[in-house]
Amino acid sequence: MISLYQRIPIRIRISLGLVGLMAGSLLVASAAGFFPNEQEEILHGRARLCETLAISGTAMASHGQVDSLRVTMESIVHRDPQILSIGLVSSEGKLLVSAGEHAEFWDESLEDDVNQMKVPVFRYGKQWGEMQFAFASTGGLFGLNYWAPAWLLIVLIPACLIQFSFFLKKTLESLDPSGAVPTHVENALDTITVGLVLLNSKGRILFTNRRLNRLLSQELADLMGKKIDDLEWQMIADTGDVLPWEEAKQNDDSVMDRILQFDNNGRMLTFSVNCTPIAGQGYLVTFEDITLIEENKVALAKARDAAENANAAKSDFLANMSHEIRTPLNAVLGFTDVLRRGLVSNGDEAVDHLNMIHRSGAHLLELINDILDLSKIESGHLQTETIDTNLDDIVTDVANTLKVKADEQNLELKVDFRSAIPRTIQSDPTRLRQVITNLVGNAIKFTESGSVSIVTSLLKTPSNSLDGYDPIIRVDIIDTGIGMTPDQQAKIFDSFVQADSSTTRKFGGTGLGLSISRRLAEAMGGSLTVHSEVGIGSTFRVELPTSIASLQDMVSPEELARLAQEKSAGAVNSELLRLPAKRVLVVDDGEANRRLIELVLKRAGATVMSAENGQEALDMIAEGNDSGCPYELVLMDMQMPVLDGYSATRLLREREDTTPVIALTGNAMRGDREKCMDAGCDDFLTKPVNLDELLEMVSQYLGGVDPGTLLNTNAMANEAPSSAASSSAGVLPTMQSPVLEASTPLSPSDSPTAASNSLPSSAIVPTLPMDDEDFREIAGDFVSRLHARLDGIEQAIQESKFDFVHGEAHWLKGAGGTVGLDVFTEPARTLEQAAKDESTDIAQSILNEIRELHGRVAIPGMDLSQEANSSESPGPAIASIDPTTIINPIYCALPLDDPDFHSIVSDFIGRLDKRLVGMRDELRDHRFDALELSAHWLKGAGGTVGYGDLTQPSRDLIQAALEANPTDCETYLSQIESVRARMILPGPLPQSV
Repeated sequence: MISLYQRIPIRIRISLGLVGLMAGSLLVASAAGFFPNEQEEILHGRARLCETLAISGTAMASHGQVDSLRVTMESIVHRDPQILSIGLVSSEGKLLVSAGEHAEFWDESLEDDVNQMKVPVFRYGKQWGEMQFAFASTGGLFGLNYWAPAWLLIVLIPACLIQFSFFLKKTLESLDPSGAVPTHVENALDTITVGLVLLNSKGRILFTNRRLNRLLSQELADLMGKKIDDLEWQMIADTGDVLPWEEAKQNDDSVMDRILQFDNNGRMLTFSVNCTPIAGQGYLVTFEDITLIEENKVALAKARDAAENANAAKSDFLANMSHEIRTPLNAVLGFTDVLRRGLVSNGDEAVDHLNMIHRSGAHLLELINDILDLSKIESGHLQTETIDTNLDDIVTDVANTLKVKADEQNLELKVDFRSAIPRTIQSDPTRLRQVITNLVGNAIKFTESGSVSIVTSLLKTPSNSLDGYDPIIRVDIIDTGIGMTPDQQAKIFDSFVQADSSTTRKFGGTGLGLSISRRLAEAMGGSLTVHSEVGIGSTFRVELPTSIASLQDMVSPEELARLAQEKSAGAVNSELLRLPAKRVLVVDDGEANRRLIELVLKRAGATVMSAENGQEALDMIAEGNDSGCPYELVLMDMQMPVLDGYSATRLLREREDTTPVIALTGNAMRGDREKCMDAGCDDFLTKPVNLDELLEMVSQYLGGVDPGTLLNTNAMANEAPSSAASSSAGVLPTMQSPVLEASTPLSPSDSPTAASNSLPSSAIVPTLPMDDEDFREIAGDFVSRLHARLDGIEQAIQESKFDFVHGEAHWLKGAGGTVGLDVFTEPARTLEQAAKDESTDIAQSILNEIRELHGRVAIPGMDLSQEANSSESPGPAIASIDPTTIINPIYCALPLDDPDFHSIVSDFIGRLDKRLVGMRDELRDHRFDALELSAHWLKGAGGTVGYGDLTQPSRDLIQAALEANPTDCETYLSQIESVRARMILPGPLPQSV
């Protein structure tokens, strides 16, 4: 019954209710006598007629006028069709006079006062008979006329029902249907990621969510009340010709996975449509956008063809890449093994081996840079600068750099300035240097004899400008090499392509350099072309536009030649860079990074202080300014706990502090430099830090020292290793020289060289100079602490705490290379990406690889197992506390009899105590963002190291910090401190452990 009622449309229900109200009102009016009663009037008339005729009949009968009475009665019957018959009956029942068929129409047995009436007739005061009248019935069909409002109701009820229904239908259609769905329901439906529409039973739109409006590019107001069929839907072949909502209406059942298309401003969208009836009241229809899937199907065939066409080139590229990587790796591993085993006869031979390792590593770095550049170019994210550029400096520097390579092949490398050129042009010096270096390097590689020339000139090409010409800088790289055919020239600038396979086998290379160079030249507004003849040589021409304004300051060819000669001569004298004794602040949460940079800068002559996080750095900078001893330069790591480098630099600039800040980050991808500059940094260095680049950049901000204080590298290399004078002078040995000053001379038996002879062949030794006690201590400290951090990473992987894994991987990516263990850089980068992707299996696999590498690391003259057990935690000393003195003590869930777990927990306790002090400061200063980050660290770290009681108050503190509620923050921070007071700390391990 309820189901049937629910199936009746609402407008019909309303119409029935209105009709019922009207009928009830009519009945009440009729009962109150407000309706005229026709039947009563008829009865009154009949009664009066009967009385009148009875009186007349009595008079006529008394005077014996029977015939006159009959005539009168017949006349009345004839004139009034409602009177069927009239009869005068004596008191004995004898019919005396009649008109009409009285015997037929009169029924004595009926008690009918409406259609049969009797009137007594008196004579001499006594009744002697009666006048009988038979009337035709006036009750109508089923006697309904006897009830006054009957016919009115019979007519009005259906008529009004029809009219009310029609009126309500039109009214509801004209109403705004936007109110059909409550606001809070609309808000919920707007969050759904598929398009959604709510229809009434007639297919009119009552509601569409935000997702569908965006897909159809139509506003909600334009769709409301509109029939969904009015939208131009297109059916897919083999899916039927009935729209899903029509099919659902026909079958009274849900319709699933129907495919519809919609033309949205020329783009054909494809939807998977589901339609569900809603209790006979309408339909809920969802639209899932599968356009990309369908488009991908179409594009798949094209992509397959393109992939097949590129497959050969990519296969060649992989083969070339394998060769290009393996060749320098063989040199690096081979000569490293020779040095590690002590198989060198003298220092000169060791220097030669180190130079070969350095060149091979530089080649690998160049290869990686090429791949990264190509990735940026093909993704459309290549960025170039437009700044003052000294073209002659770039050309001369490239020539000086590659002269050694040319000399090795007995080639003459010439620099020729054929015309005056501007002193500076507007270009990107880094990219321009990269292009010229690549072209000159290629020319040397493919030239077996003869020469390579770098010819620079200025051209003035005719144009429609006001001056009538456009100045063009032209750089030609001309070689006497193997040359190329026209077909080879046509494809030489394609990625992964070289002239032919024999070229690859003979000369090596990846086929990326020329492709990248051309695109870089085009990105700078110029061009790169080639002209070549087989057996004669090739000319690669770079042309860059310059401005008329740059021609105001020109440099003659003679002066350019003189400057080039001076630079070439200066390049031969490799002098060690020294720094003035100015204050520098190094900020890095990684102790190994911090100590290494601090050591390098101190050896170069600077006064160096360090800080572990951004907040500590800000405090030290403020203290230095207040004391009148400001810092001249800050080296700022960008990712740190408590306060990161971005936030610290912004706060520093908000204080109107102009201290130069150089960003240090392990990120070297697109946009990282801009992000650091936007935060207020003045310059940018990537990790692992290149020490020469570090010193060069620092010297730009601190200034140089007197030339007389510069020490010649070669002279220093000839000094005795134990020279105390050079050590006390703060000399920083270069990485090319194996002769390093140690603070304490080593005995022959303890020397790293002697120790390296006993190392296994699979051992990994840091590339830092292990003859130096300070460098050896930095590397050893890093290796010993890494074990505990790897345990923490593994625990975080198991608990899916990928934020923690990402941060640790990022630290390892930069720190490993900084301490001379580049083997960790690439696995750490892969682990960082796996953490971003939240891939547990890949992260665990990479962690296992890192553990294997860590197990192979060896520091000559140092027992790393002892270092690991004796390493101090970063916090204060942790003393064992008697649990009997604490109410409700909290024990660590980890097995603290294990040295590794013991080290992890001890390290955590020390960090926790420091963090709690910092969190108090953060709450006091209302730095809720920093407090939230600290609480977030504690929430994950506490449970990880076995103190799960810290988790819930940390979670509550995060929420309170997000709401910036100081009262709640105080409550939950106090709870954390209470838990800390009850924690049973790990005591010292037994001596045998």
